[in-house]
Amino acid sequence: VSGSSNFQFSFYVVGFILALGVLCGRWICGFVCPFGLLQELLYKIPFPIRKRIWKPLTYLKYFLLVVFVLWMPVFVTGALGIGAPAYCEYICPVGMLEGGIPLLSTHEELFQTMGGITLLKSVILALTIVGCLVTERFFCKVLCPLGAIYGLCNKISFYRLSLQKSSCIHCKKCSVCCPMDIDPVKEQNSAECIRCKKCCSVCPTSALRFGYRRGTQEAASVATNLVQKTEERR
Repeated sequence: VSGSSNFQFSFYVVGFILALGVLCGRWICGFVCPFGLLQELLYKIPFPIRKRIWKPLTYLKYFLLVVFVLWMPVFVTGALGIGAPAYCEYICPVGMLEGGIPLLSTHEELFQTMGGITLLKSVILALTIVGCLVTERFFCKVLCPLGAIYGLCNKISFYRLSLQKSSCIHCKKCSVCCPMDIDPVKEQNSAECIRCKKCCSVCPTSALRFGYRRGTQEAASVATNLVQKTEERR
């Protein structure tokens, strides 16, 4: 119901998410998301198949964002006129791993209520785990609608990657180490960039740097402190 406190609260959540996106872009994915850390740990496990993601698959997260996060909750509503969080209900492997499985393991009576949706989400979770073993940050690249939102903010965010062209020796070390399969020299501030700074760490000439764009230092000073403290803890 549009006048309800829950409806108004959703606008605050959306506004907060967009504000973080404008300040930091997809840095949230690189340093804050707990499932991002789990993906990195999974990729460290030895596995016989290692492949880069097929690029058209990276657009799937935008489809999920539009259909399951934006369209279905608005137009597919229940008796009270309120839409369900379709992505969380039908797809989200993170929710299944961090919520569904622990709940089922501690409440045996819930096994009797398991149905097709639980089976579907279990299959999606299994495929996601395999995907994370094959390609680095599989969930970030393919399935995360929040990452899609932050990715769109990368182009306008204050926190940006810059290239000093005169220092670049085109050694390709940055593109080889990138967990998101980006060539930072050609695709600075790509929607796929999670601001992990690995490209900056391996650059032998320090041609790549992250920082806030000119004219936004004062407005972004609080965010800068947050970024530095979080990266130090990581």
